[in-house]
Amino acid sequence: MRSPWPLIALLLCLALPASAGPLGPETAKPAPTAFRGLPFGADIGQIKGLEPVRKYPGTYYRPDEKLRLGSAELVSVAYYFRDKKLRGVGVAFEGETNYFIIKDQLIAKYGPGRQVGARYGWMWPNFSLELRFEDDTNSGALIYTLEQ
Repeated sequence: MRSPWPLIALLLCLALPASAGPLGPETAKPAPTAFRGLPFGADIGQIKGLEPVRKYPGTYYRPDEKLRLGSAELVSVAYYFRDKKLRGVGVAFEGETNYFIIKDQLIAKYGPGRQVGARYGWMWPNFSLELRFEDDTNSGALIYTLEQ
């Protein structure tokens, strides 16, 4: 397994603008409440198997993380905590094919999102879901953010 550190750093950079502005109108389908069984807003003490990313306080990973999302191949998954609560998840991937696989899966689950520049996403009153792909690096990220 490759080291997750380079893409964890990419996810941190991509995650910062996630709450910078709305991607569009709220969706009619419910927002995600968990990622891989971990509920958003859960206390870090309730979650087992996480390892800290020492360079980035509040950021964790699972050493045994399944690096697939449906049929898409992933590079890394990072879990973000604020005030000891799970507030976000960042998923890094490479390749345009994986971008379209992930996008199709999300549209099937949440309905059409909205494209703003390189960002494609969904908004709810207290949650956002953003998908990005950067042609120049052939890499992308999927960012889940609890906005509370």
